[in-house]
Amino acid sequence: MSTDWLTMAVALMAVLATSGALDLRVPVVDMETFDVRSLVQRENENWMLDVTVSWEQPDGVDPEGYMVLLKDPYADVSADPQGMPDDDFIDDWDFDFDMFGPPADAAVTTARQRLEDRGFVFVGTESYSVGDLEFTHDYEIEVVVLNHTDSAGRGAVHRFLTPDCYSRTHDLNFCRQQEVVFASKPANMTFVNASVTCVEVEADHKSDEASGLGKKNKTVAMATAWISWVRPVQQGGDIILYVIRLEHDGKNVQEGVFDTSVDEDPNRNPLVPILYVIDQVRLNKTYTLKVTPYVNKTGDFSPYGMLAQLTFNTNNLSAERCFPAAGVQGSASAVSGAPVSTPGTVSTFCCLFIVLGLLLDLKIAYLF
Repeated sequence: MSTDWLTMAVALMAVLATSGALDLRVPVVDMETFDVRSLVQRENENWMLDVTVSWEQPDGVDPEGYMVLLKDPYADVSADPQGMPDDDFIDDWDFDFDMFGPPADAAVTTARQRLEDRGFVFVGTESYSVGDLEFTHDYEIEVVVLNHTDSAGRGAVHRFLTPDCYSRTHDLNFCRQQEVVFASKPANMTFVNASVTCVEVEADHKSDEASGLGKKNKTVAMATAWISWVRPVQQGGDIILYVIRLEHDGKNVQEGVFDTSVDEDPNRNPLVPILYVIDQVRLNKTYTLKVTPYVNKTGDFSPYGMLAQLTFNTNNLSAERCFPAAGVQGSASAVSGAPVSTPGTVSTFCCLFIVLGLLLDLKIAYLF
C-alpha cells in the first residue's frame, strides 16, 4: 500500500510539473515576510475597510509577477456550520484535480491562464490591495510566483484577521449590523483600580524549628487589581464564557488568585460591565490581561472570538498600612510563599461596587 501511494505521489508531481501548473524549481514566497496594513474610512453612513498585503521577493528570482487569490474560509459557515474548514489544515497549494486533464478550452495553455481560471489575479509588484472587506473576519491570501518562462511555483498561504469593528470605528449602531463568525473583542476593557492587600504567609525559619518554636507567619504587601469589560458588540452566537490569561514578561503568571475563566449569562443586560478581580499579585510589576470570548457554535473549528488585552501595572502603591511599626514601603516588593485570603479584600471589593455604579452610568452614556 505504501509503495502504491509513493508511486501515485511521484506521478502526481510529474503531471503538475508538465501541465504548466506547478514548477518545483520556482522559489516560493517566504511566509514570514507577509505584512498586512488596513485602512478604515467613513463613506456616508458606512465604514469601509481596505487592506493591503505585501511580501518580499524570493531570493534568486526575478519574477514576471505574482498570481494572487484572496479566500474567505468561512464563506459557507451560515449555510452549513458543519462544513467549516479545519484551522490546523492550510494547503500550500489549492489543488484542482480538473487541471490534470485536457483543458476545456484548448487556448488555455499557460500557467497564468490556468490560475486565472481558478480565480487568481496577476500583480506585477510585491503587494496586493483589496477594498470593502468585512470587519472582525478571517481571510486567506495565496501568492504564487510566476516566472518569465511561464512557470508557476508553489503557493504560499497567509492567514490574517481584519480589525475589530467597534475598536476602530467606535460606531455602536454600525458594528451591531455587521455579521461576524464568532465574536468581536470584549468592548471597553478598562483598568478600574488597584490597591494593596496585606497578606499573611508562612515564614520558613529553620532556626525556629530547631529550637522547637515552629514556623511563624509574616505579613507581606501584595496588589489587587480590578478590570472591567462589556460584552462584545458583534456576536455570531451566544457567548458561554471568557477565557482568561494573565501574563508578565510574556509568560503565564503562576502566583496570585484569579479565575482562568468567567461565565457569561446570555440573558443578562449586555451593557452591564463584567468586573474581574486579580488578587495577590506582586507590587511594582507590569501585567497583561488577555480575555477571549468562547462562542456556542458547532462545527469542525475552534469557536473562539477575537482577543482583547489590557496592560496595567502595580506601581506607586503604598504598603505602609501593612507595616505600621516599620512605616516603610521597601519590603513590599519582596513577596514569596503561598498567600492566603484576608478579610480586607472582601471589604474593599464591596466598596468597589459603589464606585462601579457610577462608572456604569458613564459607560452607558458613552455607548449611546
